[in-house]
Amino acid sequence: MEHLIFPIHEIALLVATGAALLLGAYLAVNLRLQHLGLWPSASGWRHHTAFGLFRLFCGATVVFALSEVWVNGWGHWVRYVIGVPIMVLSFGITLRGYRFLGLDNTYCESDGLVTGGMYAYSRNPQYVTSVLATVGLGIASGSWLTLGLAATLFLIYFLFVLNEERWLLQGYGRAFQDYMRSTPRFVDERSLMRVRDAILN
Repeated sequence: MEHLIFPIHEIALLVATGAALLLGAYLAVNLRLQHLGLWPSASGWRHHTAFGLFRLFCGATVVFALSEVWVNGWGHWVRYVIGVPIMVLSFGITLRGYRFLGLDNTYCESDGLVTGGMYAYSRNPQYVTSVLATVGLGIASGSWLTLGLAATLFLIYFLFVLNEERWLLQGYGRAFQDYMRSTPRFVDERSLMRVRDAILN
């Protein structure tokens, strides 16, 4: 079994790295050559290419993190006490975001600009919580490389956002400009103040 885990461990890291590089290049090209329409795209090969690479990266990251535990041992219980709640809570918020935003909007349809609920705290709350979930996974697995993959995920999301903001400005115009001014791209002090106000009120 140990001979099987080591190749999976190495292959998962290579797949995650390769998918991240390809997806990063794909999104960067679209920033430069917007007329290609590589992202956002609600259907067709462009949609499947971007989401396919993204899912490949995420799946390989999870496999790598789990194999890190197998290869390096269970480690200290404290990392699970810290990492697992961060991972579960963050992933739960991400899933709630899919329901709140709607699957069509999540997958690049234009079903209306959503600015309420969790989107009043961040313009991209699902991206924030997905990165936090990966950080929790890295802590739980005791893997610095998984934390590095969490940082890579943030960079991928940043490229997604730069492309999506241009698309949203074209689709929603002044409404999205106002939203950009009032709500942070990811998280800042306004997010924390609004959380505090929501708790106190």
